[in-house]
Amino acid sequence: MPEVDELRQEARRNTRGRFEQWAKNPTCPANTLSAVHNVRLDAAARAAGLTPSFGQSPFAIARGNRFEAGLFHDDAARLRSALERKRCLPDGSTGFLDLRLRMNGGTKIKSVDEALQKTEAWLRDLASGQTDVDSVVAAPMIRIPKGVILPEALLIIDVVTVRVDGGGIRLQVGEIKVFPDRGGHTDPHQLATARAQAGVYQHALVLAIDSLGLAEAIEISPEGLLVFTWPGSNSPAIRPNEDLTYQAIRAERGFQRLEEVAESLVHDDDWSADNPTLVQRVLESDTDYSEACLSFCDLAPRCHERAVLADDPIILGADVKRVLGDMTLSRALELLDGAEPADDREADLQRSLAES
Repeated sequence: MPEVDELRQEARRNTRGRFEQWAKNPTCPANTLSAVHNVRLDAAARAAGLTPSFGQSPFAIARGNRFEAGLFHDDAARLRSALERKRCLPDGSTGFLDLRLRMNGGTKIKSVDEALQKTEAWLRDLASGQTDVDSVVAAPMIRIPKGVILPEALLIIDVVTVRVDGGGIRLQVGEIKVFPDRGGHTDPHQLATARAQAGVYQHALVLAIDSLGLAEAIEISPEGLLVFTWPGSNSPAIRPNEDLTYQAIRAERGFQRLEEVAESLVHDDDWSADNPTLVQRVLESDTDYSEACLSFCDLAPRCHERAVLADDPIILGADVKRVLGDMTLSRALELLDGAEPADDREADLQRSLAES
């Protein structure tokens, strides 16, 4: 049916946003199910009687689009200059390949299938041994050879740099964010999210190249680069040499979990983001609340209330949760007030609380 196909295509285009949503809390089963099966969290919140409060501001979206368009304008001149200053590219680097969809600011590529074909052709050309390569590539689209997202796992990487090192090809993934880089005062949650997403893209690119049989010809750098803005401007601020080893390992484990969830679902043809049956599955799933949920999930108020009722220390943040573990807040307060410890662990915790 045309309507089903249209919904399926929309689900394909929305893969990146769903991966980003999942990466913000990959340990939450409800969030994982929502991402895998294209269930909107705001639809789930409405079904639970909550008022959705998230969703990107149109002004933030517009600014992000302007920032990215500016980076890639004139064959990525501004971005290239910033990358060369940080030694992410050699001085005098050349060549720009634009693989963005037209709907995302590109000039040539009309469809998801065309983007996939052009990206694969680009990778095969690199592996063929040519040395005259485009050093900046915008928005390559890759298909992950795993069933981690339904109907299929597609990812658009913001930017990839290409270097010819000793006759070999070396790729480095880049993540673009519009928020400002304030040095040591950059928002730690935003920074962690950007690194996590870069790790997802790096691992996905490794999987894609392996599936094409090109791993011996193309090397993927274990380090990535992050592109933020200078405070108060739309000029790029580059964070080079970001070690993504941990984030890539985390992504690999997450992919395995996503694949398990995808295999356990009924592969029906209803890909609408507010499918009542799928919404109910999300609402009935287990949750793993953390403070990160407050920044993106419309179900966070429900989960926070449950954590309060359970006397869970997570309501005071991940650091408190790590210290107290499965101990309730009430018991921790009792120990702090001088209650007799029930065991050695409580005695150790009591001493630690008294010292702090």
